[in-house]
Amino acid sequence: MKVLSRMRRFSLIMFLVWCSALLSAQSAGHEQNLFACKSGLDSCDRSALTQADKNEVTAAKHEQNISDCKSEWTSCDPSKLSPPERAQVAIVAHQNMVSDCWSGLRSCDHSKLTASEAVGVAMAENQKNVSDCWSGWSSCDLSKLSPAEVSEVAVAQHQRNVAQCWDGGAGCDRSKLSTKESSEVTVADHQRNYLACISGYPECDRSRLTATETSAVVAV
Repeated sequence: MKVLSRMRRFSLIMFLVWCSALLSAQSAGHEQNLFACKSGLDSCDRSALTQADKNEVTAAKHEQNISDCKSEWTSCDPSKLSPPERAQVAIVAHQNMVSDCWSGLRSCDHSKLTASEAVGVAMAENQKNVSDCWSGWSSCDLSKLSPAEVSEVAVAQHQRNVAQCWDGGAGCDRSKLSTKESSEVTVADHQRNYLACISGYPECDRSRLTATETSAVVAV
């Protein structure tokens, strides 16, 4: 009898474990399907949803539509927005447009800016143009610079040319160097060529080496 009782207990325990595993699997499957429906995935099985699930899915899709409208995506359906939501979307869209203007993007519509926004954007555009001119970029418009800015940009351009010449860059314009700068660049050129020869680099020009330097290179 004791043996039989133990067997029944064991069978009952195994049955409960099986039921728990089955319920857990069903729950996981249900959650996965609910997620698929909320995300608009093709794997969604609406027939397996409860009414509460359907309400959740409807709410999730509505929130996604609001997000799409705020991001100005083509998937946005304005007709499904409430008046307060449309107002909120309009505010976000305007903020995005102002941000585009500050960033100098083509999507900027200056006509939609308020007076204070227009002033701020104009200052940002001027600063960006000054920066472009300092960097020597083709987007620089020198005609929009003040006399002081033109002078500062000229100094920056000269310094950039000197650096190019010191580094042996292709953008170097030696005709714009002062006598002192030209002499210093010549020394830098010679040193760079000597190091190239010592290191066995193909750009080495031995004809430019002194006798002492040539001997040092040969000895290496």
